[in-house]
Amino acid sequence: MISTLHTAEVIETISRRTGVAKKKPKCVIDYKTHMHGVDTADHYLANYTFIRKTVKWPKKVFFYFLQCCLFNSYVTFSKNDTNSRKSFLDFMSDITENLIHTTDAVSSPSSSDGSQGSSRTPAPTPTKRTPKNDPPWQA
Repeated sequence: MISTLHTAEVIETISRRTGVAKKKPKCVIDYKTHMHGVDTADHYLANYTFIRKTVKWPKKVFFYFLQCCLFNSYVTFSKNDTNSRKSFLDFMSDITENLIHTTDAVSSPSSSDGSQGSSRTPAPTPTKRTPKNDPPWQA
């Protein structure tokens, strides 16, 4: 590792699993101590990746940032709703369904008659074309 903060100091640590003493650089120990959240985020994002095969790097960056935003909102949701045991995949599915079905949540300007409720007018149904009879001389 390259670090401008640390020297080449080596510290002896004891492994939790085996109990064997190992010598490690201090920069590695500091990294493992302070970067736990980043490793967790990378772990979650690697399991459910949005990035597909594409030549356009801006698309990859956009979808990576979108997925980072979803993960941050999942962490916030999990901390605020301690009773929920929702997985990250379920959380993403719920968000996706809510984004698809937001047409009812978008409010349009209220109608001029002052009525409350949805001011949306139903889409007009297309009129059926009247059948044309063949002229009698072509029969």
